Amino acid sequence: MIWLYLLLLAVAAVGLWGVYRILGTPSRLAPTDYAVVLADVADSVERAAARLREALDASPATALDDVAGQSRKIFQTGYYQTLRLRPAAGADVLAAARAELGQACEAYDWASRMLGSESVRNPLIIEAARRLMDVGDNALRQAAQALPAELPAPHESTAPSR
Repeated sequence: MIWLYLLLLAVAAVGLWGVYRILGTPSRLAPTDYAVVLADVADSVERAAARLREALDASPATALDDVAGQSRKIFQTGYYQTLRLRPAAGADVLAAARAELGQACEAYDWASRMLGSESVRNPLIIEAARRLMDVGDNALRQAAQALPAELPAPHESTAPSR
């Protein structure tokens, strides 16, 4: 009977090790793909931030909660991408851009959390969220300056066409 428990423990340990190997290691990309993905993340974050700011500036902020929730997903995904992405080989020459992009995502994420909360009617919350969005704008600008101006075209998709 003890052998069965040891076997189950060994299978569980191997399974956990496999999950760690898949989820715990950073995504390694070719240098050109790495730059394209970072630029794509920056573009998505910039569009989401613009939508959030437009919803905040709209006179009846009726859709602010929905826009804040949708934007938060993009900001969180962008932040975790900046944590995981790495070039496959060589030095990470875009590390500064990746770090700035991560800071922008984090600032926008907190602003969207504040704007999607029940206390959004408080003018101090709105002012703090606007300041966070300004910080995010500055960090996003810094990231855009650190990214290459001329990005290579993305590789063609190998997915079957519909």
